[in-house]
Amino acid sequence: MNSALLYVRVSSKEQEKEGYSLDAQEKLGHEYAVKRNMPIVRTWKVAESAWNTKKDRRAFIQMIEYSKAHPEIGNIIFDITDRMTRNDFDKIKIIDLIQIHNKTIHFSRSNKIYNRSSSPDDIFMLDIEVAVAKKMSGDISRKVKMGLQEKAEQGIYPSTAPLGYINNEKTRHVDINEPQAQYLRTAFQLMATGNYSIEMLVRHLNDSGFLSNNSIKIRKSTLAHILKNPFYYGVFNWKGKQYPGSHEPLISKTTFDRVQRVLSGKRHPHIHRKDFAFNNLLTCGICDCKVLGEEKRKPNGNRYIYYHCTFSKGRHEKKGYISENRLMGLFEEPVRQVSTISQEMAEWIKEGLTIRAQNAQQSHNNHLVTLQTQHTKVSHRLNKLFDDRLDGKVADETFARAKEVEYVTELNDLKYKIEEAKKRNPNFYETGVKTLELINLLYSQYLMADPHEKAVILKRIASNYTLNDATPCPTYKKPFSIFAKRASCPTWLPRMDSNHDTEIQNLVSYH
Repeated sequence: MNSALLYVRVSSKEQEKEGYSLDAQEKLGHEYAVKRNMPIVRTWKVAESAWNTKKDRRAFIQMIEYSKAHPEIGNIIFDITDRMTRNDFDKIKIIDLIQIHNKTIHFSRSNKIYNRSSSPDDIFMLDIEVAVAKKMSGDISRKVKMGLQEKAEQGIYPSTAPLGYINNEKTRHVDINEPQAQYLRTAFQLMATGNYSIEMLVRHLNDSGFLSNNSIKIRKSTLAHILKNPFYYGVFNWKGKQYPGSHEPLISKTTFDRVQRVLSGKRHPHIHRKDFAFNNLLTCGICDCKVLGEEKRKPNGNRYIYYHCTFSKGRHEKKGYISENRLMGLFEEPVRQVSTISQEMAEWIKEGLTIRAQNAQQSHNNHLVTLQTQHTKVSHRLNKLFDDRLDGKVADETFARAKEVEYVTELNDLKYKIEEAKKRNPNFYETGVKTLELINLLYSQYLMADPHEKAVILKRIASNYTLNDATPCPTYKKPFSIFAKRASCPTWLPRMDSNHDTEIQNLVSYH
């Protein structure tokens, strides 16, 4: 009955600096046990909170159960009262050990002992010490919450930085983790195209070598949370409120909003373990369901791929089963229509490129000046709002906070647009002519490409294809829509007006 258990605890690394070192507690506990001839059978040396009663007190609960299961062990040694517990629930467990299981509780630093023989006054003092520890814990918790709230008010994210960022221990700010950030920028950009599902994007990131924290591959649920997190465009949510962040955004608000529209849309790309080339490209002209691939094997062992409606809304008479080889042939005409440009159309485009190039640099500079002027204007508004809050001139704090978030979001968006504008090359003529040459080669490239390469070309020229009576009908993207219109009406040619300028810009953007 003279053997003992030793339990030493800290809540955090900070407490070790305050004199609660685990090693110091353990040393004092062993010295105490030696003086009283109590051999220590087992030691619990842990970092866990004494405030919560279940989740964070696993070692404490294990020690209690171990003590009950070994009646031959009569003593339990703690450093001081608040190293034992800071809540009433665990205090009751200790009283239970004393009264029912005949254990003696020792505090090595204060040399206090509690057992069945302790007087009511002694037990009353134990109650007081636990109550004081509980009060101190509550004060610490309140101060921590106030500190975190203050950080949020200052635009500093008061928690662990999300993927793509890292907590800077020296500055207490959040910095970009560039090795991860470059992948996440790409993820947002790809999702914004509408050509990827989350599952497809997860596969793309993992195949590209992206690793999340602890060097593990990213999961679908993790990526879904990232794509919906406003932190990446410069604001963050904390305790039910949104705050403008002082961290550098990875993407613009425009890109984030585009991704949200894609995520909330009804139609999402489909991923199939067989990775058929023309999945997510066609919809059924009868019921508007997806047209997906299916593998069939004939008795001779040969493998065939067919595409058909998923019949998600019910089966219909025209089943539309088409082999992959036949489908590739049917796609040739949509590609040929927009990649075989007449000499007249080519001259019209070059003329437009020349006009555009004459004042492109000036237009580019004017656009930059406009963005920078707007950035300065919003900065002044935000600074004035800060000054008014400091001077106590803000009557409605909720409205002021909302305006602050609005201004910071707008500033981040303008900053992103300015950086993107600086990267653009206003040399429209050379870029446009080169793009024109590439478009003229699309048809020949399509004929020589494998199925997956053909699918890439088809996705570049159209946003969707509807399968009507075994004929794929494209919804062309710009600038291919204008080429298609010209192909269907050879006598039509756009006029040299603002629409002409828009189409020329679309041509350059395509490149």
